[in-house]
Amino acid sequence: MALAARAAAAAPGFEFRVLSYNTHGLPAYAALDDPARRFPIIGGKARAYDVALLQENFRWNAELVAGGGPWTVERGNASRFAGTALCALLCDGAGLTLATTLPREALLGLTSRPYEACSGWILGANDCLATKGFVHARILLGGEYEVHFVNTHLDAGRSPEDRAARRAELAQLRAYLEREAATAPIVLGGDLNLDAANAEDIAIRDEFAAALGLHDTGAGAAPGGAWTKLDYLYWRDGSAVLLEVVEAGEAREFVDDADAPLSDHPAIYARLRARPLF
Repeated sequence: MALAARAAAAAPGFEFRVLSYNTHGLPAYAALDDPARRFPIIGGKARAYDVALLQENFRWNAELVAGGGPWTVERGNASRFAGTALCALLCDGAGLTLATTLPREALLGLTSRPYEACSGWILGANDCLATKGFVHARILLGGEYEVHFVNTHLDAGRSPEDRAARRAELAQLRAYLEREAATAPIVLGGDLNLDAANAEDIAIRDEFAAALGLHDTGAGAAPGGAWTKLDYLYWRDGSAVLLEVVEAGEAREFVDDADAPLSDHPAIYARLRARPLF
């Protein structure tokens, strides 16, 4: 064991931990619980990760940031209702948050985009009200390895229209990454709303991953639980930087004092190592 520990410590590269978590940050009347209590706890626990990819942080960013400790927090695209009378009620944007405990100067660039497709205004999971999209960040790890991180939340719902929206959203994301991160190493996470037990969703998921050369880290809920697998963490190597998955799974610390989950999704994580190609 001592030899293995010394070998790991001597391994070249930079090791980092990534969290992906749908935080269930709807207004309290829709969440049917107490987000104002949950979000400082979530924020405190998420600071244990170098990079946190959070979804559904719609209304509770101040409470999330109040979790204590230094953090660079960047939010996603604005609402499609910005500048209209509806903004008073529906102006929460994508609900995406990318946060890092790495030095602020490590964040080399950040882009947020709304998805052009959506399905459902009153019915169909109401996704068009949310202005879902993606966040793309370039982060310099260890002062040496530039890795691209992507956070996204796709359309929900089980109808053919919902699946068509998810396919169109992934096509938009794919085209963007092929243009803006063509040879870059990528870590991509989020709530894809693609059920790992549904053949149609699997086909959409695997087509997208194969097109970009993405590999599943294996992050997911612990076996034997009741969670439906909708949340994913993917990775791929770049032309000059290789990524290695050291460990992945469910971040089981995201429970409250009553041992109840802090969201209606599992928190998933991966520990990776970035190293040079040569």
